[in-house]
Amino acid sequence: MTVTAKLDVRSVTPTIGAEIHGLDCSIPFDAVTLAAVRAAWLEHLVLFFPDQSLTPDAQVRFASQFGQVTEGHPVEPSLDEHPNVLPVDSVKDRTNFWHTDVTYMSAPPTGSILYAVTLPESGGDTMWANTRAAYDTLAEPLRRMCDQLTAVHFDPFYAEQIAQGAGKEWEGQTVEQLWPVEHPVVRVHPETGRKNLFVNPQFTVGLKGFDGPQANAFLRLLYDHMTQPQFVVRYRWRPGTLGFWDNRTTMHYGIYDYGDARRIMHRVTLKGERPTAR
Repeated sequence: MTVTAKLDVRSVTPTIGAEIHGLDCSIPFDAVTLAAVRAAWLEHLVLFFPDQSLTPDAQVRFASQFGQVTEGHPVEPSLDEHPNVLPVDSVKDRTNFWHTDVTYMSAPPTGSILYAVTLPESGGDTMWANTRAAYDTLAEPLRRMCDQLTAVHFDPFYAEQIAQGAGKEWEGQTVEQLWPVEHPVVRVHPETGRKNLFVNPQFTVGLKGFDGPQANAFLRLLYDHMTQPQFVVRYRWRPGTLGFWDNRTTMHYGIYDYGDARRIMHRVTLKGERPTAR
């Protein structure tokens, strides 16, 4: 059974984010609908599908329409009996920092699909930043400079856990060591051909050819620019909402403002490619 529909797309902000209403994400899309959803995704960068009812298997099936689904995470344990689903549970996981998923690996995910399972009565919103718009609005001398730079990405906490044997399967192999990886500061999107900034405060640890203080100061300038309100959407989750973002041209922040209340999300990711500046 497939579903075909003229999309009801409602922008959340002029710069980033849109809700799509009237689609049942548990049912495979036909080719026309799938192409329309993908086009909306590339335009708005993060899509929200309210009022869904998805099992973990249905979430994986939805994701697989848009690319190859990865294992849950290189280090964190997957959901029991669902190796492609990462549970993000506020009991131990709070992503209250700006980041782009898994950029400490050589081929970070193309996209992430997050499903709201359990939410606090209030709070627990997520913010996304449009790093394409941020690049486009840099002063021309800064754009030229960024075009030439290479960033170093690493996560020392995960590296220590992996060294102690906590590595999980990723891209078909058990992760046994974690080394710093280099990505261009400005990557070219493989589908749109447009440029965007590809650094984030959580996993970018330096700039190639810069000493520490200079790199930190320059990166802070970029982060302050990238997180200006005009580039950011803040979304209020409701139970059953499915969020789908382009991990190549956004970064996000899970706001922790709900105290001891429980927040459980399920995340599925799509296999990516090594970022390139060409």
